[in-house]
Amino acid sequence: MTPRLGSLTPASGALPCAAEFRRRRTLRIVATLFLFAATASASPPIAGALETADPDTSYLAGEPATESLGLTLEQAQRLAAAHSPAARSALAALRSARGARMKEAGALDPAFYASNQQVSVDNPVTSPFESSRLRRRTMSGGLAWLSPIGTQLDLALTRVRTEDDNPFSTLPTARSAQARLDFVQPLLNGFGPAAARGELRAADRELEAAREALRAATLDLNAQVEGAYWDLYATDQRLAVQRLLRQRAAVFLRDQVLRGRAGVVGPGAVAIARTFLAEQETALLDARLRAAAASDRLAEVVGMRPAESERYRALDEPPAPSAVEPIETVLARAWESNPSLRAGRADSAAAHARERRAAWKRWPTVEAFGGYGAAGLAGIGRQLVTSFGTFGEDFDRGFGDAWDQVSGRDFPQWSFGIRMRIPVGWRAERGEYQRQLGLYERALEAQRARRLALESAVRAAHREAELGQRELDAARTLVEAAEEQTRIARLEYQAGRGTAYDLVNFEADLAAARLRETEVRVRIARAAAELRRLTPSAPGRTPR
Repeated sequence: MTPRLGSLTPASGALPCAAEFRRRRTLRIVATLFLFAATASASPPIAGALETADPDTSYLAGEPATESLGLTLEQAQRLAAAHSPAARSALAALRSARGARMKEAGALDPAFYASNQQVSVDNPVTSPFESSRLRRRTMSGGLAWLSPIGTQLDLALTRVRTEDDNPFSTLPTARSAQARLDFVQPLLNGFGPAAARGELRAADRELEAAREALRAATLDLNAQVEGAYWDLYATDQRLAVQRLLRQRAAVFLRDQVLRGRAGVVGPGAVAIARTFLAEQETALLDARLRAAAASDRLAEVVGMRPAESERYRALDEPPAPSAVEPIETVLARAWESNPSLRAGRADSAAAHARERRAAWKRWPTVEAFGGYGAAGLAGIGRQLVTSFGTFGEDFDRGFGDAWDQVSGRDFPQWSFGIRMRIPVGWRAERGEYQRQLGLYERALEAQRARRLALESAVRAAHREAELGQRELDAARTLVEAAEEQTRIARLEYQAGRGTAYDLVNFEADLAAARLRETEVRVRIARAAAELRRLTPSAPGRTPR
């Protein structure tokens, strides 16, 4: 059998000779060279790992510096109030509702009217009793008014000056005056305030709804701005944490490479450090994308992008959690002052006003009409002498005499009547009533749905705000514990009692704990903003 190294000794136990020593030394050298060659050929990545270039341990690590515009929450809300499309749209809706209400109110305003007409007629005559020329000038004026109960009143004053050349006329120039008051009073269709002023009442309620909608839009906009602002704050914090983690990962990799070159650690520790750095660089790119998206979202909400900058940057921090009122108090204030709920009530009232108006208009049309007035006559008279006798007298009286006759009611006149209109089939107005009744019922159900949704939203925001303080305390405790674990792991690793894998895991846990604390603070701030939106303390004044 072949003898092993170290077993070549004389059987007699004597010391080996010089040739035997040379033979053993040669075998050792050959074995060492063989093992070195086998190790070098079998693990080239390990040798490459030990020769890795030092990583970039700067904070930005070559990341391009982008211009950013710092904003406080108050500045963001002012920008939104001035430039947000939602706020401007709500203001335009209020202006439209105010114009609609003015239009409906104007239909009930008294209206003055006046006219001046001149007529000149030249006729061919076939008899000496005809006039060949007629000149007439008519001036009239009056006042028309629709009363709150549907009565149509028309007061008219008219004066007429007529000249003709009839040779047998004793009054070639006539001056007449007339005053008359006419009325039309609906008795069924169109009677009463509900019918006459129903559309005006609906316009009043719609104007109130538009005011509440503007207030709701303002509160919604403030809440959206605050939510987008705190989201931007959270992404900024995440970006800062990821930059710091990437920097620590680069420092950690550099330390492992140096230790590997010195032979203190093996290639496994260097591979773990390189993996950790790659993960943090990937997370850093994701954090940069999230920060840019959050800035775009804030710019969309406020309606204005930063000038000469790529994105916004949050300057404020979420406020500390405040005391939360009992849920019963919060709900009672929401029922009373929530602008969306108040706008829904106004919409329901407008639909009810139109339904009442349609209910009165579904009946047949029965109207009483008539009028009362007086007339007066003056002019330039002449005496006409014929073979049959003398007719007329000479005089010249102006319009004053005619108006005296009117005021004295020397020639009174009156009229009165009743008229009725019943459409065949009787479907149009009854169909309109059914339509308005359906719209009113829809408004009631929409209001009930809005109330249920409001209660759910208030309870969710209240629950979030109520549990937020305890969750924040737990998150802070988690951060403190993670910081202590990371500090101990770092010391143990430096002392050689811990592994690189354990240190990397503790660093990742610390980053997750810090991000968790930031997310909890942002959630508490968003819940507080949601409660302010849903339960405002008192109705605010709307812009005019």
